[in-house]
Amino acid sequence: MSDQAVETSERLGSGPWDAQETEYDYRVEEIGGTMPEALRGVLYRIGPGRLQVGGQRLGHIFDGDGMVSRFEIGPDGVGFRNRYVRTRHFAKASPSWIGRGIGTQRPGGFLANAFRMPSNVSNTNVVSHAGGLFSLWEGGRPYRLDPESLETVGRENFDGTLKLLGAFSAHPKIDPVTGEMFNFGIEVFPRPMLRTYRRDRHGKMTSLATVPVPRPVFCHDFALTDKNLVFLVDPLVFARPVSALLGLDSIDHCLDFRRQQGTRVALVPRDGGKARIVDTEAMFHFHATNAYEDGDDVVVEVVAHDPEQAWSPWNEAVRDYENNVSAAFGGRIERIRISGNRVTRERLADIDCEFPQLDHRYEGRAHPVTYAAASSIPGGDPDSLISVGHGDGAQEMFTVASGHTVCEPVFAADPERDGGGWLLSVEHVADQARSRLLVLDSEHLADGPIATAELTHHIPMGFHGTFVPAR
Repeated sequence: MSDQAVETSERLGSGPWDAQETEYDYRVEEIGGTMPEALRGVLYRIGPGRLQVGGQRLGHIFDGDGMVSRFEIGPDGVGFRNRYVRTRHFAKASPSWIGRGIGTQRPGGFLANAFRMPSNVSNTNVVSHAGGLFSLWEGGRPYRLDPESLETVGRENFDGTLKLLGAFSAHPKIDPVTGEMFNFGIEVFPRPMLRTYRRDRHGKMTSLATVPVPRPVFCHDFALTDKNLVFLVDPLVFARPVSALLGLDSIDHCLDFRRQQGTRVALVPRDGGKARIVDTEAMFHFHATNAYEDGDDVVVEVVAHDPEQAWSPWNEAVRDYENNVSAAFGGRIERIRISGNRVTRERLADIDCEFPQLDHRYEGRAHPVTYAAASSIPGGDPDSLISVGHGDGAQEMFTVASGHTVCEPVFAADPERDGGGWLLSVEHVADQARSRLLVLDSEHLADGPIATAELTHHIPMGFHGTFVPAR
């Protein structure tokens, strides 16, 4: 495929996960409302741009080639650009070849899949740090991108700090005071562990402590305080590693939620000292919003899912991505408090949601409000954006038109408002087979968008994003 454009191979429909194989670069002509004068910068979003290759349906939303969307908001309007990350998988994928994924097996049976690791499709998150822009996929190394053109510079090992497979989580945390970025990677050999990293504000990365785990696990996210990296390692384990290694089954089907093993809490000092371990009852979650120190306690907020529906039911529903958009959005916001060796849980909102966000000026300390993508009805599709206040418990919700969906709300801070700013999300307008950028005032969410930017086409729902303010 050409680096200038990716040809459309199939007629595009209007589903939230429908492919977008064309790469665009244009000024958005149709702007609704008024863009705030103080909102200046770039919103980056990423997700699987296509979930089929050569007519072959991929088995999981985790396996699609990563596509980055770039919305530049400036005094002269909004510019849009999207580019696929030029990974090895993207370069090779064709009607006659497809790589192994998390939930996708290569054609040809177990012999075609034996001893093959999942392809790094770099589709999960995009982060800006120390002047660089990186697309992330936690099973391997990041890819460095040009922040303006989105052209792929190449795979990144941070001056050799990432070894072997170079696993680097898709959810690094950046301290707003020091400018440091912290992250981790899952390692299997020579023993199962989480390896933690710190990258300073100038881009120099060092390896910190390691966190031992009883057996290989899936751990997607963590949180950061001004003293610790906070991990909640749920018992989602590789129960059938031999089947995965020999290609007898897909990797997602070799994972199992072992509730009896409980969740392991690990507090890793930011200076790299020995981790403090506390074991508690099993939780099932993917994303953490934030964490902070409260005296001798550590408080962390997550979106927790029902352990009774852990992994296998959740995973099979997500595999049916054409028909079951709602499967990933059934979590509830919870506050977890670690007091010595005691762990307690408190539910903050009874709303089905996922992809929690906050004003990142509060990263590492108590934040006043949590934002998320949500369902307006239990078990429904993600058609709403919500805010949950932690002072008075106030909740607000904005819901799009029937049949439309929204994705993760990314917070863009207003430099003139402490705790105030805008939520940026992308709405899929199903009946028009196109998408639009939504801009909502974070303090008046229920009032709906104060501005929109209407694209001439759709972009798939995607996973995560970041806002980089103009200098």
